Amino acid sequence: MYGTSRQKLDSNGRVSIPIKHLQSFNADSATGTGHGVLVTGEDGCIELFPLDAFNEEIQKTFMLHENPRDINAREQRRRLIGNAYGVDIDERGRLSIPNKYRDFAGLQSGPVILSACGEYLEIWSPDTCPKLLLEFLAEERIRQK
Repeated sequence: MYGTSRQKLDSNGRVSIPIKHLQSFNADSATGTGHGVLVTGEDGCIELFPLDAFNEEIQKTFMLHENPRDINAREQRRRLIGNAYGVDIDERGRLSIPNKYRDFAGLQSGPVILSACGEYLEIWSPDTCPKLLLEFLAEERIRQK
């Protein structure tokens, strides 16, 4: 997945996934439904992984640690697996973000920024989003006029 887009978080905490990314979430071609995993990012965003990519990330990350009792490995497990939350993507390509995740990322109803980072998406509040992403969106808006 690649690219950055501005989406809208509705009053029920739902956000739409751009159509170009839905296939990555195993979206069923007949119903459009799919599955993902939310994780709190270390820099204040929410990371949204397709279910398969999340499982691969766990394998990649923890296969490197020979000792699962290592304190660093345990902390990484807590961050990645301990705060993970499975989500369903509905037939309209939307998912609901639970309150605790919205609070963590400072998300409120209105605009949010989705930035694709290869195998996952980052969901940002416009207030905490890196300037580079916001500048890119501003340039795109100017080019489209």
